[in-house]
Amino acid sequence: MRQRVARALGMPGKEGLIRAYGAREVSSGILSLSADKKPGLWSRVAGDGLDIATLLWAFRHDNPKRDNVGLALVLVAGVTLIDLLTAQKVSAWHARGGLQPQDFGDRSGFPRGLEAARGLARKDM
Repeated sequence: MRQRVARALGMPGKEGLIRAYGAREVSSGILSLSADKKPGLWSRVAGDGLDIATLLWAFRHDNPKRDNVGLALVLVAGVTLIDLLTAQKVSAWHARGGLQPQDFGDRSGFPRGLEAARGLARKDM
C-alpha cells in the first residue's frame, strides 16, 4: 500500500517515511480516544503540518505526479482545518472546566432510602 501511495505522489523511495507517518496517525488516533483528548488532537494538528510540509516538498515542477500532490495538499488542508477547529473547541471546553467530577456524596445507592432497605435481606430468607 505504501508503495502505491509513494508512486501516486511521485515519491519513490519514501515508503519508510510513509510508514512512519501512518504509525504517527495511529498513535494520534489512540491518544484522541483517551480520557484527555487534547494531546491527541493537537498531535493530529502537528502531524497535519508535517504532512503539508512533506507534500509541499513533493510539489516540484519536475515531479510527474505534481497534480496528485496538489490534490493531496487540498485534501490534507481540509482535514487540517477540521482537526484545528476540533482541537481548539476541546481545549476551550476543558479550560472552562468541562470535566468537573460530579459529586454523588448525597446519594446512598438505595432507591427508597437506607431505612427502607434495612432488614430486607432477612425477610426474604
